[in-house]
Amino acid sequence: MTVVTTSRKPLPEVRSLARDMAFALGGRYFTRGKMGMSELLAEDRTALVISKQGRIFLLQVYGDDTPVATVSLSGFSVEYREGTIRRGLYVADRPVFDDLKDHIAVSHAEDLPEHTIEFDGTQRKHYILTLTEP
Repeated sequence: MTVVTTSRKPLPEVRSLARDMAFALGGRYFTRGKMGMSELLAEDRTALVISKQGRIFLLQVYGDDTPVATVSLSGFSVEYREGTIRRGLYVADRPVFDDLKDHIAVSHAEDLPEHTIEFDGTQRKHYILTLTEP
């Protein structure tokens, strides 16, 4: 199971994104507070930390106390989800999928718009994350 958390003092939008991503991944959301990475990784060997630096959102995957993958996002939108829920993250870009596949529940989805990650959250929310241009 993946542990999902935020930076120490997250904005409400970052906290909501992290909670719904934990739900989509079948993981656990932890309120970070003063908790260090070693404490988080004691719960599980994989941790996903979501933060915002200026206008950029960062998804950082940690394994055994070291960062193993980082994905930069220029933003995200939330839509109302129609139909049945899908678990996991769906990634349009092959290099991003390759970076994440060994660490969290992701699927490569060629039918998505380029430079996006999508997942279904709680309360019929559907997230569309936009990757920063390489």
